Amino acid sequence: MSKKSKNRSKQAAHISAKQRQEQNLTVAEQDAEKYGDVLFSVTYFLDEKSADNAAALYGGGRTRDLCLVLLVVGIVMLVTNFVLGFNLAIFLIALVLSVSGATASGNWKSVTMWALMGTNLGDSKEDLNRHNVVTAEEVIVEGPGAEVLRLPLRELRRVRHDEHGCLAMFGKARVAYFPASQMSVSRLRELEQFLEKAAR
Repeated sequence: MSKKSKNRSKQAAHISAKQRQEQNLTVAEQDAEKYGDVLFSVTYFLDEKSADNAAALYGGGRTRDLCLVLLVVGIVMLVTNFVLGFNLAIFLIALVLSVSGATASGNWKSVTMWALMGTNLGDSKEDLNRHNVVTAEEVIVEGPGAEVLRLPLRELRRVRHDEHGCLAMFGKARVAYFPASQMSVSRLRELEQFLEKAAR
């Protein structure tokens, strides 16, 4: 490779980095103009990996435990029914509990993804671009399309996070997902702490 082509490559990389920095600055300026004092901001594409990570957070907690309890209770009822004498009503109830608990536990990823698609994250299958802005008073979710969803922090119910991101749940199938891949570790941790404090 000649010296000229190496210099051109360096210049192109420098210009590209500068353009990205200017674009980010422009987005930050636009957010400040629209929403005032912005504490956190993230833009991402809701691809399959992001949706899987958000679904894991959405379906986490005690819901899976409930499915396992249903499975155990159903099995105990079936065994008890056969030991103490057969009763068709108890048998059918036990069978339904066992099968539904086993099915939900075995297909937990699909169950949580189905539940997540019922929220505002699953509103559109065509436009998967999202832009989240956090201010001192609210979380704003831009997308799909020109839709803007304003979620007041006083309505924040739960915050779940792991190494893949943070999910803020506001009830009534309204959520805001912040993927770790689009934020630095320190900023993500600050966001998690801010949202957890707001949820109390």
